[in-house]
Amino acid sequence: MNDEFIENGFEFEARIKDHIAYFPLAGESENLRFRAPNSYVIIFFERASGIHTIDFVEYEEKDNQIHISFPGQMHSWKTHKGARGHKLILSKRFVEAKLYSSKVLSPLSNKFPVINVPQAMSEKLSFEFKLISDEYKDDNYNLDVLSFRTKIIFSFIDELLGEEERKELLTTRRNPIVVNFFELIEKNFTESKAVAFYADKLSVTPNYLNVITKNTLGVTAKELIDSRVVLEAKRQLKGSTQTIKEVAFNLGFYSIASFSVFIRNRTGIYPSKFRKT
Repeated sequence: MNDEFIENGFEFEARIKDHIAYFPLAGESENLRFRAPNSYVIIFFERASGIHTIDFVEYEEKDNQIHISFPGQMHSWKTHKGARGHKLILSKRFVEAKLYSSKVLSPLSNKFPVINVPQAMSEKLSFEFKLISDEYKDDNYNLDVLSFRTKIIFSFIDELLGEEERKELLTTRRNPIVVNFFELIEKNFTESKAVAFYADKLSVTPNYLNVITKNTLGVTAKELIDSRVVLEAKRQLKGSTQTIKEVAFNLGFYSIASFSVFIRNRTGIYPSKFRKT
C-alpha cells in the first residue's frame, strides 16, 4: 500500500498513482478508521444515507452533498444500501500545485467539510465525475484530462460555499495576521505552544494577537494553538500504532505525564482512555 496516501483504508486504494485517483461509490460501505496523511479526499454523494465522521465529528450523509477530508484527518463512515456517488483522492502536492487558487486551500476551509449541493449543480458535478470515471477506466489515461476535469470540479466546490462561509473566509483573508497565524501554527505547533512565540514571528504583541483572533474567530490565540495540538494527538492516538510516549514526543512533550495532563485539561479525558474509546 502506498503510505503517502493511505495509512488505514481499503486495499484497492493502493492503486493510487500520479497524485490522483478516482473510485465509484455504490451500495453499502463501512470503514471504522481511515487516514490519508498527505491527501485530500473529495466525496460526492448523488444518493446517500448514513454517517461520515471527520476528525471525530459526525456528519449525516445525504443526497446531493460534497464531503471534503483534508490531509491528516481521521475519518470513518457507515454508508447504507442504495448509496451512489464518486470519490477523488488527490495528493497534497497536486492540490497545492494545480489548484492553489481554490477556496478549499484557505486556512479556515476545513471548518466546512460538508457542502449541500443544489440540484442544478449536482447535475453538473455528476457529468464531470462521469467524464473522470470514463477516463480513469483506461490504464493509459491522460493525466492532463483528469487534471482539467478536477479543476472544473473544484471551481464548482468554490461556488458552493454558502454566503456565511464565504463571508467568514473573506473576513479572515482581509486580515493577513490571522491567515499567517494559521500557517505558523501548522508549521510550529509541535515546537511551541506559547502565544508569545507566534506573536514574535508576526511582529505583534501577544495581547494584540489574542484580540485579533477573538474578534475574528471568537477564540483566543492560545485556544487555537491548543486545539491544533489536541486534534493531532487524537489523530495519532486513533490513527497509528505508536505508543503514547511516542505520540507525546512527536507533539513536543518530553514526558507522558505532561502530555497526559495537557490532554486531560483540554478534553476531560486522558490519552490512554481516549485511545480505548
